[in-house]
Amino acid sequence: MAVFQGLDKRLRRDEQALHDFLWHEWKGDSNRLLENLLKDVADLDGFLGAGGKLRRAGLALVKSVRASGKEGWGESLFELVSHTYHLTACTVQLAKGDPEGAADHLEDVMGSVTIGVCSNAGCFEYVTEWESKAIDFETYMGKLADFLESKGVARVGEWKRIVSASYNLKRTLDPKEPKGARELLTRAAILAACWATLASVSIRERLGTAPRFSKGDFAAVVGKIASRV
Repeated sequence: MAVFQGLDKRLRRDEQALHDFLWHEWKGDSNRLLENLLKDVADLDGFLGAGGKLRRAGLALVKSVRASGKEGWGESLFELVSHTYHLTACTVQLAKGDPEGAADHLEDVMGSVTIGVCSNAGCFEYVTEWESKAIDFETYMGKLADFLESKGVARVGEWKRIVSASYNLKRTLDPKEPKGARELLTRAAILAACWATLASVSIRERLGTAPRFSKGDFAAVVGKIASRV
């Protein structure tokens, strides 16, 4: 746990900075940020025992951001960093006996995964409705699933249900339940989030807007994370 603690702080800081660099008026040093992210993904790769797959993916995306600009490449870099970070953090919180802490990270990663799908499907207005609290998460996911089905994406209903179950872990956990039952539910939610994250890449592929990293290498990294549950 102590090994991850420092990395956790760095990833949280650099994930937020990358988000602001990509989508807000950020006035920081982008070169320094990208260097920090390279170290972050290399250290996370080592923590997971991912055999360099995460490190190499991060390096390739940082090179592309520097060479071609942040449009497209930056979004994929954010997804690579953010999703692997939050899924890993879920497993760390589980090991610490903190289901609620894991649930916080599940909300973050499932929210981000669905935003990526929405943005690349061409229905970002659903994200705006949800983030402004005009609609709740269930309504948001229902609208997204209907939109994807209208585009011919198969089995979206299963993806929607699993995303929602994982996202809503905090509301599902019952403090009156035995510790073992709460841990079992948390394990199931983390594994569900791992699957839903990988399934989102497949959905994006069907839409012709796949993330700009290797699906196979990403699946291998997520598999390493899932093996920690």
